[in-house]
Amino acid sequence: TPATLREWMLSCGAPDKPLLLFLLLRWMKAPQAKRYWDAPPGGGDGGADGEGGSESGSESGAASGEEEGEGSESGSSREGESEDGIAAEESEGEGGARARRKHSCVLIFTSSVEATRRLAKLLQLLGVSAREYSSAVPAKLRHDTLHAMRIGTAGVVVASDAMARGIDADTIDAVVNYDPPSDIRSYLHRVGRTARAGRKGTSYTILSDSEARPFKQMMAKAGKEWRPLKLPQQRTALAETSPLLDDALSQLPATLVRE
Repeated sequence: TPATLREWMLSCGAPDKPLLLFLLLRWMKAPQAKRYWDAPPGGGDGGADGEGGSESGSESGAASGEEEGEGSESGSSREGESEDGIAAEESEGEGGARARRKHSCVLIFTSSVEATRRLAKLLQLLGVSAREYSSAVPAKLRHDTLHAMRIGTAGVVVASDAMARGIDADTIDAVVNYDPPSDIRSYLHRVGRTARAGRKGTSYTILSDSEARPFKQMMAKAGKEWRPLKLPQQRTALAETSPLLDDALSQLPATLVRE
């Protein structure tokens, strides 16, 4: 992977995975906001429009002290790279512009066409303007989405593994592995969609408790570093936004049937 790529791992209970993804997208939108999970929904989630939230610089992007960090679990985390160092890393460069800059495109990977469709619809019900990119999508819409990725206006795109090789765009700022990759080659191919042509990029892998150990073992066997990440006030954010997920999940079956 390129030296300009930053790779992070988030973990949670399996039922919380979609909500943690939602919160991650909110945090990308307003990393300096003390209550980033209250950021307004819509096309700005992970997209290029909209300004960041409150000016709470002390908590921008840094992992919350509310919960225990995970860095001690792995010797692969770089020495001195505590969770509190995330804010500085994510904010560095050109007067901290990175912390304020919205991702022009966030590419989320799932393991199947059906999972891609389900996750894209769920995010839409949560207020995120997510695009679906899989073989189930008509060719014209896939072409439009790929064009939007190439010019940096795509916002959030949910893609299946099978479509990864067809994605050739230099404007993807972040890759999210929602479903864990099947092997290290799949992982490298996914995260290789960002940090291209000398640009900075970030990858996030969201893992349930049962998925975390196999992923860490795969990374260790390949000699790959992984860095643990907890969002600021993650436990509080999950608790306060869980009714949103419950409501979206209750609407999802009817939404899938209609389409």
